[in-house]
Amino acid sequence: MKKTLVLSLALGATVGFSFTGCTKYDQPGDDTTSTDTADTNDTNDTNDDVGETGDTSGDTSGDDSGDTLTTNAFVPDEDFATISECDPFQQDCPMGEKCVPYGSTGGNWDANKCVAVTGSGAAGDSCTYGGVAEATDDCDALTHCWDVMDVDGVNLGVCTEFCMGTADDPSCPGDTSCLIANDGSINMCIASCDPILQPCEQGLGCFWSGNEFQCIFTSSDIPTGDTCGFINDCEPGNFCANADLMPDCQGSSCCASFCDLTDPVCPQMGTECAAFFEEGTAPPQYIDVGACLLPG
Repeated sequence: MKKTLVLSLALGATVGFSFTGCTKYDQPGDDTTSTDTADTNDTNDTNDDVGETGDTSGDTSGDDSGDTLTTNAFVPDEDFATISECDPFQQDCPMGEKCVPYGSTGGNWDANKCVAVTGSGAAGDSCTYGGVAEATDDCDALTHCWDVMDVDGVNLGVCTEFCMGTADDPSCPGDTSCLIANDGSINMCIASCDPILQPCEQGLGCFWSGNEFQCIFTSSDIPTGDTCGFINDCEPGNFCANADLMPDCQGSSCCASFCDLTDPVCPQMGTECAAFFEEGTAPPQYIDVGACLLPG
């Protein structure tokens, strides 16, 4: 059975000065790559904290820890509000329809539209996806087909819940958190994860997406130490770090390993395990998360 990844999510978000890049979406049947509209921190920041975070359009909690953000994004030809016909948080489509992300030009997700609810798949059920332009699926009114892969020529995914609340105060059930990207057209409850354990399913990696680690598509599976450009370029267990934090990095950024501060082992020569978050700012569940970077 042929099974290949057809959607590679790369969030346009950098965290402090240690992350780089944008989000990359490789759509089914589309050879072009564009970046999303999730905000990014300045990759030239020279502060001492590895994991200092700022509010981004990919944030999962609505918190703002004070960083100044810039936008590194795909910009549609028309204003987002002009080309979108519905609000994914409000789900304000007519009866029998739901508000989903789609590509207004057939490429990258850049807007929202109402599509008919034609199926009954609930959260966690498998689904069939009609493609980025059509954006139809056989999920119910509360979910949308996500984590899509090409299986023998059919786009199959998992019915995934829309975020609730508002863009400023999103909420999601259980062990999921809200991923907001591409000018807000994407609004999905994605599984949270531990970057050290890397518990995500095949084809996904545990990457930092703003204020949360989430299971996100790997786009390239680039190994530790090699050049990267997007936060999900690297193979699971790594993230895209600025070149000045890495030894012998041949580009503007390279893949760096996560590490466990309670057992600080780093696979790359010349690196040591440093706290991912600024002192005193790590969420309780991520208190032991470190990053293998140059000393100091």
